[in-house]
Amino acid sequence: MSIHVSNSHRIGFVESMLFFTFCILYPISGFPQSVVRFDGNRFLEVNDQPIFVIGAYDLPSGMTLREGKAMGFNLVRAPAKKEFWDEAHEPGLFVWHSFGVRLDFASETNADKKASIKSTIETFSAHPSLLFWESVDEPAWTDKNPAKARTMPEGLVEGYRYLKSLDANHPVYLNHAPRNMVETLRRYNDACDIVCADIYPIVPRGMRTTYAITPDGRHGDLPNQTPSCVGEFVDKMKRVADPDQAVFIVLQGFSWEAASRKDNPDKALIVYPSSHESRFMAYNAVIHGVNGLLYWGLHSVPREHPFVDDLRRVLNELQALTPVLVSKDTLPNPKLTYHERGSTIAAGIEMLCMKTEDGIYLLAANTSIDPAAVDFTSLPPELKSTERLKVLGEDRIVEIRNGTFFDEFEGLAVHVYRNDSP
Repeated sequence: MSIHVSNSHRIGFVESMLFFTFCILYPISGFPQSVVRFDGNRFLEVNDQPIFVIGAYDLPSGMTLREGKAMGFNLVRAPAKKEFWDEAHEPGLFVWHSFGVRLDFASETNADKKASIKSTIETFSAHPSLLFWESVDEPAWTDKNPAKARTMPEGLVEGYRYLKSLDANHPVYLNHAPRNMVETLRRYNDACDIVCADIYPIVPRGMRTTYAITPDGRHGDLPNQTPSCVGEFVDKMKRVADPDQAVFIVLQGFSWEAASRKDNPDKALIVYPSSHESRFMAYNAVIHGVNGLLYWGLHSVPREHPFVDDLRRVLNELQALTPVLVSKDTLPNPKLTYHERGSTIAAGIEMLCMKTEDGIYLLAANTSIDPAAVDFTSLPPELKSTERLKVLGEDRIVEIRNGTFFDEFEGLAVHVYRNDSP
């Protein structure tokens, strides 16, 4: 098997069939070592089938790996336990494993770290579920002293080189905090192949200071503190990344109050992202060109919690759209003319127009928390003969008249349009 990294991300039925075929042709015990590469668009690709990564650091409390797959994940972080990797493989889940501080070779004596890394790679690098390894988390930032690096880049670069000398077939992932200058974060690029940032903007007003939250209640450090800051952090990490590196984003899978104060939470401050917010943040990242989505914090959420059901609907919607998300055929976005609805239009509606085998898709997301009404004009030539568009998941259509259509958006609303007669 060869695993390539390409500019697409396809999962669902295709992925399931791939894993079914793998299980028959290549038993885990004798599976040849997988090879992960990147193409020019920086998306993972398995046996020429593109993947849009939707991963979880941990699944909701009490959830099985098979249930995690059904929830919409195709990737989960794995401990160094073969039983876990084999169990993840059965329903078709990919895995990643974190080496953490073992990849920090800043000291002169690294024999124990090298032995541990070598043992892990010898045991797991040929496993069919492996997509990538992980380095130290948030190395450039320290809580309460954000200008101080927790781990210097030089040691991580040395650790990365050692890992690659043992396994050149899988990329290395490194996640940053939503802080620090682009120039600072770029110093870590030689220690990874996939760059990432985490951003969890649903912070309740009155939130008490806790780890990673500033005294004035912020997680990310950009001026925009609304959910649309997700796309801005994707843009930032694209500026950080080298041309040959992929960009992921880690999204919020928890309530700040519930996760940080398990023993004595203030129930009035237990706020999870709504289904509406989770859906917007995922599409906001996609429209800005992210190569993969990961979720952190689900370990603090029981599997029966309503938030899990909300997120499941979002993830399954994304899985159903995999051929769109991985499409290499991008079309020009329409032009927009706004109607007065009593609010300022800042970034407004952001869009991504894609062509697939079964039609033209337009993803449109309102970045404002206020409503918007807009005319879509100068539609792509491919829609010239189209008279109406389906709005997926909403059981309605919009009419195209004289090359223009009109629609309204609630705050943070996302509409997914497809031509009705592809």
